Amino acid sequence: MLCSLAKRFFRALGLRVGWASRPENRFDAMGEALGNLVHLGFVPAVVIDGGANVGQWSTLASGIFPGARFHVIEPQPGCWPALEARFTSPRFSIHRTAITSPNVAEVRMISAATDQRNTGAWVAPATGFADELSAIYPSTTLDDLVGPAIAAGDRVLLKLDVERHEISVLDGAAALLPRIEVIVSEVSFFDIHRIGGTTFTGLLNYLDARGFDLYDFAALAPRPRDNRLRMGDAIFVRRGTPLLEDANWE
Repeated sequence: MLCSLAKRFFRALGLRVGWASRPENRFDAMGEALGNLVHLGFVPAVVIDGGANVGQWSTLASGIFPGARFHVIEPQPGCWPALEARFTSPRFSIHRTAITSPNVAEVRMISAATDQRNTGAWVAPATGFADELSAIYPSTTLDDLVGPAIAAGDRVLLKLDVERHEISVLDGAAALLPRIEVIVSEVSFFDIHRIGGTTFTGLLNYLDARGFDLYDFAALAPRPRDNRLRMGDAIFVRRGTPLLEDANWE
């Protein structure tokens, strides 16, 4: 009642009053960020979507990179019907497997999907989380899975949405990584729930040591209760490639 009266009072004075809220996303500009890469001359021949879920990102990216071949990688059976419905063109290859480090034949995934209503999952650590819904999935490396399909001279974009399993996946791409020009990766800015895995700082340092610079952010999202930066999508570009040639201030 008092809130209503106060709002009417301020409206009578020509003022509008609202309650501040913290948005789930500070910004989400994936389409604009990918489009800017095209504007600056990056036109990939191959796009690798690691952790495709039900194909939302590849659907967006395929419109921005219409000439690219897509490798869409997702281990969860609950996601496969959506991927099969979305990607019927021969330019899409769907790979029903997890990706991880070398010499790992299978991974245990927590909160693994059993149908399309539950499609989020992450690779479990070696111990713990015994009471969580989980499933075992076959796994392979990016080198074995898609390395042979990439020709010399192909410009390659790798997208990762693997829930803090990024360094393990990249360890399995030792041969492929020098041929990748752009990496788009979901990142965590702190160790959420203290379960370990890669944080943004760890990924930044890992890629810096392997010749990549941070180039852009495509999205940032805070923790709702206190606005602490929680998640984002970061773009890294290999040093020595055309996107990094221009080092001017303006």
